[in-house]
Order: sequence, then structure tokens, then C-alpha cells
Amino acid sequence: MYKNIVSSDLMASLGDFSWFSPNYKDIGTGDYVERICRVLAEHEWIYNFQLTRFFVEKVWEKLPKEWREPLLSFSTDDLNHLPTGRVKDDWPTSLKDFVETVASLALPRQQSHDLVALQINKDLARGMTPKKKHEVSYLASVVRDTCRKTSCGTVIDIGSGLGYLGQVLHHQCGLQVVGVEAQASHVHGAQRRIKSQGKDADTQIQTVNLKLEDTSSCIDDLELLINTLQQSPSKDQSQTDVFNRNNDVERDNGTCMVGLHCCGDLCPTMLKMFASVERLKCLVCVSCCYHGMSVTDPDSRPSCFMNFPLSRTVKEKLKKVSTDFPEWQLNVFAMRLAAQETQARWACQTYEDHQFHTRSVAYRAILEHVVTTGGKGIQKLKRKVTKKDAFQSFPVYLEAVFGRMTLHSDETAQTEEDWKKYHDALQQSHDQWEEFFPYIEVITALQVLLQPVLETLVTVDRCLYLQEQGLKTEVVPIFDDRISPRNLAIIAER
Repeated sequence: MYKNIVSSDLMASLGDFSWFSPNYKDIGTGDYVERICRVLAEHEWIYNFQLTRFFVEKVWEKLPKEWREPLLSFSTDDLNHLPTGRVKDDWPTSLKDFVETVASLALPRQQSHDLVALQINKDLARGMTPKKKHEVSYLASVVRDTCRKTSCGTVIDIGSGLGYLGQVLHHQCGLQVVGVEAQASHVHGAQRRIKSQGKDADTQIQTVNLKLEDTSSCIDDLELLINTLQQSPSKDQSQTDVFNRNNDVERDNGTCMVGLHCCGDLCPTMLKMFASVERLKCLVCVSCCYHGMSVTDPDSRPSCFMNFPLSRTVKEKLKKVSTDFPEWQLNVFAMRLAAQETQARWACQTYEDHQFHTRSVAYRAILEHVVTTGGKGIQKLKRKVTKKDAFQSFPVYLEAVFGRMTLHSDETAQTEEDWKKYHDALQQSHDQWEEFFPYIEVITALQVLLQPVLETLVTVDRCLYLQEQGLKTEVVPIFDDRISPRNLAIIAER
């Protein structure tokens, strides 16, 4: 349907990924997944740590020695373009091979050229941020086209929030829409928004308060909701009426399930629902916040998540690679990186941007180091977020810290001497680690290089899961990732 997608032929046959990467034209999906897993396992040190523990864990010591000199000599342009796979002839072979291999493994992120944004009318766009307007305009266009292709006249918008997407789908695309929202305040907000625009909230567009969960009762609720979409609810009907109306009428068209930036477990739950509920004919889902997925066992390896992996293929490959790397774990740190900004924004960083990022990471890591190693009398009781202006210099940061810090110890009172002791410990830590500050941007650049590979593994796993249920699936980069970094839409149909 669109360019820049994982082809439906691949998804139908567990074939190869040759259409987007000539480097893998001769291997199958399983081998491709295994290569991703091996790269991630071999270079776990790049992402498997808490950023504020940079000095506590001495992360830079894990950087291969032959990489250090060339990486530390990087210009701003070199830093910005390393995640694109650009290498230099004078780099060590191992560094060049690593950068080129990682860059070749990721799914394409450039927005599909075939997409045309829906022009949202002025009334419906009211209240949308520029980012939200960008997302809704493109997602609505994709949903409209997918519904036409699959003969769907109704849409269930999961995690509908204030109803921006649903209102556009109804009023500009002619689709009947029910928003499903877990937060009651958002349900009321969506209803107020429609009424404020002079629209009829109870005819062809509604929002119901329901938390989508992977349970049989929730599947029953969803089945009932689909049945009720056959009828046009009257203006006087309540949400309770929507769930309790007669469900014995057959529809002559299908229902599409949609989700914009479904966090944590919500996207995997949607995929399972779509696979289970026959009357859902198509799915369009954009994920986010992978680190928000439920953790089953923090010590479980190679994954600690309940909903990752989902597919048999990725489960098998993770198990195989973990035999060679028994301590490797795809954990919250890995998934947090998968949900970070893409290289598109990183490529626009200035020298001053890199310097600010270095200071912000270093100063917070120094505070963490002192808190971790300081001992009695300089332990933290609580700490509030330090404002951006505090990172101008270390003295300014210290002043901000002491304005927002409460000390705690076994002693009955804190004296001026205690505060001076803490101040001296922070300054000493700064002086101790200052020479290692340049490693912060180097390792961050390597993280930006790995970010799309981690996100690719999660996305491919979800697509393969749908495939294994006999569903036709594709992945489309539907947003400009400079505006909306989570831009991969999973589109599936029966």
C-alpha cells in the first residue's frame, strides 16, 4: 500500500527483508532477527545502565580501547552523523564494521512519500498542538485509506484521550467512531470538547470509559461494543446503554481498531484482541513507551517483560543467542532507549547542544555518585528536578541543588558543617570525573545508533506475532520523526 514498509509478502511467508536492506537479501526473517539479537547482546554495555550512574559504573571503561581515540576526536558533525552509519577510513576496522552493521539493521524511519496528510478543518484542529495536528492529519489519512480497502465503516479508537483523532475520522472521513479511554477525566473532556464545537456527541461519535486488558471479560466487552456500532445510538442514550443494547443485528461492513501512541502493554493487548476478535477487520496502531510494559521478573533473561517477545520467531532467537550471552538482558533500560528520540533530531544538534547535554548528564551523575558513596550524614532524603538554567556551570548547579535538597542522617540535626561536607564532596567528585566528561556524548551517540535497532526488534516481534495468527501485516513510517519520533504504524488486516 505504501512505500517504506515491511512488505506484506514478507509477512505472509516469513521471508526476507531484502526490499529495504540489500545487505540481507539472501537471509530469512529468523536469521535477520538473530543478527539483531547478537549485535544487541554483544554491545549491551552501551545501553544497559542508568544514565545518572555513569560515573558510579564507570561506563566508559567498557568502550573498546581502540575505539576511544577516534571517538573522542569527533567533531560535532561526526557526532551527529555517526548514527546514520557514516564512517571514516582511518577508524579501526572493528568500529567501522560495528557502525555499518548496526545502521543496516534498522527499519526505515523516513516518512513514506506516498502519504498525503488530511487537511484538518479549523474547528476540529482547535486545541491541538502542532505535533498533535501533524500526527492526527497523517494517521487519519492512513485509517481512512485502510478502512476503504477493508470495507470498514466503523472505528474503535483505543486510548482516545480527548478525542482529537476520532472527531476528525468522523466529521471529515464519514466514519462512525467510539473512543475507548481508561481515564474518566479524558472521557468527560472529550465529551465537553465535542459539545463546545456544537457537535452532537451521542449519534455517530462517542467515548466510553473502559480499560483495555488482556482478559476474557475485556474481550467480551469489546465484542459487545462492536455489535453496538451497528446501530446509531440516540441522543439520550448513556454509556451504559452502549454496552447493554441488543446485539443481535449483523453488520454489513467491518470495524477498524486504531491506537495513536499506545503506551506500555496497551499495544500488545490491542494485537492480542485483534487476533482474537474476528469482527475486527483491520488494525492501525502506533506504539510508544516500550519501557512501560509490565515486568514479570526483574532477573529474568533474556527478557524480563510479560509482553515481549510475543512471536515464536523472536522467542526462539532470543533463547538461542542467550546461550552464548547468558547474562544478557533486554530490560527497562533497553526499552527506554527504544522509546527515545531518533537520529533525525540528534543530527540537528549544535556544539552548544552537545555541551549542555554533557553538563546535564555529568552533574546529575556526580550527584548520584556522591549520594551512592557518601555514607552517613550526606544521604539524600528527597530531591526535586533541577531546572534547565541550573546546568550553566557546576557552581550554579550546586547552588540549585542546595536550594532543593534535604539531607538525612541518623543525627538529630544538620549543621552548617554537614552542608559544607556535602558541598565539598560534590566538588571533589566533579574534579575527579571531569576528565571523563567527553565520553558522555560519545556513548550517547552510540546509543542513538542502537536506538532504532532496539525499536526494530520490538516492532518486528509484534508484526511476526500477527503473522503467526495468519494476519496480513505491514509497517509504515507515517510521521516525520523529527516531529514525532514514534512514527512506525503497524497496519494489519484479515
